[in-house]
Amino acid sequence: MTLAAVLAFAGMILLSAQTQGAVMEQVVLDSGKLKLVFGTDGSLKSLSDGSEWLTGGGSLWKLDFRGTDGVTKEVASSDAALDSPFKWQVPLGDKSAEVTMTIRLDKGSPISYWSLKAKLPEGWKVIKSDFPIIPNIALTKGLKAAAPAGWGVEYEVKPGMSYGGTYPSCSAAMQFVAFYNRGRGLYVGAHDIQANHKHLGIKADEQGASFTCTNFPAIPEKGGGTYKVPFEAAIGVFTGDYYDAAQIYREFTFACPWSKAGPVSKRPIPQWLKDTDLWLRPRGTPEDNLEVTKQALKYFDVQTACHWYDWHVIPYDTLYPEYFPPKPGFAEAVKELQDMGTHVMPYINGRLCDPNSKTWTDEKGSQSAARRENGEPYTEVYGSKVPLNAMCPYTDQWQDKIAGLVDRLMNEVGVHGVYIDQIGAAYPVECFDPHHGHPIGGGHFWVDGYRKLLEKVRARLPKDRMITTEEDAECWIDQFDALLLVNTPSTSTPIPLFPAVYSGRTITFGFLYIPADDLEKSLPWRVKMARCFLYGAQLGWIQPKAIMAPEAAKEAEFLRNLAHCRSKAHDFLAYGKFLGLVPVKGDNPRMKGEGSGSFGGSYKIDLPSVMASAWCRQSEHPDPSGQSEDGRTAIALVNMSDEAREVEVKGRKVLVPARDAVVLATR
Repeated sequence: MTLAAVLAFAGMILLSAQTQGAVMEQVVLDSGKLKLVFGTDGSLKSLSDGSEWLTGGGSLWKLDFRGTDGVTKEVASSDAALDSPFKWQVPLGDKSAEVTMTIRLDKGSPISYWSLKAKLPEGWKVIKSDFPIIPNIALTKGLKAAAPAGWGVEYEVKPGMSYGGTYPSCSAAMQFVAFYNRGRGLYVGAHDIQANHKHLGIKADEQGASFTCTNFPAIPEKGGGTYKVPFEAAIGVFTGDYYDAAQIYREFTFACPWSKAGPVSKRPIPQWLKDTDLWLRPRGTPEDNLEVTKQALKYFDVQTACHWYDWHVIPYDTLYPEYFPPKPGFAEAVKELQDMGTHVMPYINGRLCDPNSKTWTDEKGSQSAARRENGEPYTEVYGSKVPLNAMCPYTDQWQDKIAGLVDRLMNEVGVHGVYIDQIGAAYPVECFDPHHGHPIGGGHFWVDGYRKLLEKVRARLPKDRMITTEEDAECWIDQFDALLLVNTPSTSTPIPLFPAVYSGRTITFGFLYIPADDLEKSLPWRVKMARCFLYGAQLGWIQPKAIMAPEAAKEAEFLRNLAHCRSKAHDFLAYGKFLGLVPVKGDNPRMKGEGSGSFGGSYKIDLPSVMASAWCRQSEHPDPSGQSEDGRTAIALVNMSDEAREVEVKGRKVLVPARDAVVLATR
């Protein structure tokens, strides 16, 4: 019986090593929705849904082996000896490793599931793996790719294009990418419920594009045994664009531990945070911020929270984590503002330690630093030009240090929240310190360590207090009450990839960094706040002095109008499911300009005056996933121009006032 016949007969096929005699045969898997063809050399020759996605074969995996002599040997599937589908022999010293790939494809399914393992000779280990590799994706005209950086980024796939992101971090907040063109798409995801340390990469040249997922495993003390890539790779096709790819990944996430907290509407998040529509960002001394922040609170007149930077005596990004004492008058300013009904959330960093700090020197914090294989710490330098070391989140000392800082801020200063920087943004590193209690190398110790740290923080939180972090690495969304999203590359095209997966399950605020000239140019500011509104995020994250300046009056009015509109639409924008962006017709001229990049450079703006997104309300009695829809839908529209616009959206005409927003119930 042929493999294709087995597939049709059983409805599913599980492929491992099979001997087909002396002559290798081409292997064809065809579910009726997805067809995979593997050549006699074991490479993937064809991936099609009626139309071909590839231009040829290539390696499907690459493993880095290390022997007892410490020498690393890198072997790709194209370099190994294929002795049966899908089993390769890799010579290692006087013995061989046996590498086996398994593919599972259900009849009628557009998605296949791939896994890889290696049976190792005694003394040999796998220290890194590239799997899956999808080589030679055809560069059809108009091909685009979606990558999970921040909110999500869309690329034109053409020679020279590249994307790389280390998961979990702001550069790879989720574990999938998608390619799409003319209503068809190719989905590639790592369906990994443990959130193992990995890197997602896309590169394109004249021959085509390729995708590679690199896994950094935990390295066993002894060699031999079996190494297994710790997740299934989901590879297949879909109809639509990035939003439809996100729905494939969204279904997978309900099986993940970070989704068990349920929807925002049911989570024990402080109600004041759920009700927040606007964030202000004071920075520095109370003398410089208190009065203008009070003016802003009165002007905007919505539920507002304040994210306060530089509240400590030590310089920013220096001597961390010795944040105490606070600047004079800070506790009094916090009380005065919170008595007005706002909520203050100061900054701390949850990842970095200054080697000149008391924690490092007097408390032996150096023992808790993440260490390279050569024993050196990972050192990073930011705007302060001060070297700072990344700490290992698995260590009790660092966990207790951060939990103690949050506790002091809550109970001594009286703040209602604490922002713990970098946990959801900065990439994990391999740690080779054998005294920390985790397996050395990679694996999922980084995620597990921060989960333990956050459990300690939350165990000491007073009632109605909260914690947030920088960016949206998915694996901690159940332990943070909200996520600040501002690091999406501004020079690329942002897309609502993260809301397409996690809307209704986490609170987001902010959109991108606000360079000094955003308010002066106006259009970059309006675009950021418009997208913030349409993506369901809480608005602003702006310094009170900047937005309350007389020359920023129109920009402040725009922000106030959006905040007031959002405050009346929480059922959709805060608690609902994002259904995607919606085209807007009618009186809708394009607005063009240029903005300054968040990290240098500039970017072009060419967008319609009115943009829109669709939402559905969640059921008050959800299913166990917490994501049942109750049938009520709405369209959110934002007019960035200085004139009212009569537009048409989904067959309905609506007048959107100048510099304002409308949420239109559709059923």
